[in-house]
Amino acid sequence: MKCDSEQGPPVISAVVFEGITVVGSDGRPASLAVVDADGRVLAAGPEVAKAAWEASVLAYRNFLIGEGHMRVLQKPGAKK
Repeated sequence: MKCDSEQGPPVISAVVFEGITVVGSDGRPASLAVVDADGRVLAAGPEVAKAAWEASVLAYRNFLIGEGHMRVLQKPGAKK
């Protein structure tokens, strides 16, 4: 997917006590979305950022403790 030609790329940051945050190149808050190959938005919003964060952290923890599970599946908005 290409960036809006009038704006630069968004900035994605991660802080251990905040999770993932996204802002546009203008500094205004933005959100993450899952977009399929046809351009349909499958999920969007804070639950996508939370799921991405949780999957990333869990994969890294598994790596550190030597479990060898390098793939972690996470569904946005799914109850645990």
